[in-house]
Amino acid sequence: MIERKTRLDGSVAEFVCAPLVIEPGRRAVLRYVTDREWAIAGTAVRVPPGTVTIGHYWVDRPYNVYHWISGGRTLGYYCNVATATTVEPDLVAYTDLTVDVLIEPSGAVTVLDEDELPPDLVPGYRLAIALALETLAADPRTLVREIERETAAALRGR
Repeated sequence: MIERKTRLDGSVAEFVCAPLVIEPGRRAVLRYVTDREWAIAGTAVRVPPGTVTIGHYWVDRPYNVYHWISGGRTLGYYCNVATATTVEPDLVAYTDLTVDVLIEPSGAVTVLDEDELPPDLVPGYRLAIALALETLAADPRTLVREIERETAAALRGR
């Protein structure tokens, strides 16, 4: 299974993932294991090698969510603001709108990368970003409960 992220500059990143739940045209849950450490700029969150990422994607939401699990505990929920998400039997693809939201297990919400938006960003993308941020900031605890429930169900089904 391939996860394909297309950035605003047109560059593409692809990742080979294990499919956990695939509902073409609706949603997907994918599993990926990180091979290197990285830190989330502007936060204290570090993602060590071997961290399991459970990615949740929906065609009708303006974001996707990476649930990071290391040593049996949640490190955080990383939400990519996205548009044009598609779910096919062998591909999940989306356009990454640069802005991300980190929800920590404590409930703290941090908006990331807004400063990286190009000044000439089309109004439709600005609107999609605003909608995603409003949705994610309005009730992060409900989203976290949903992600925890869906991650557990997807991992049980493996």
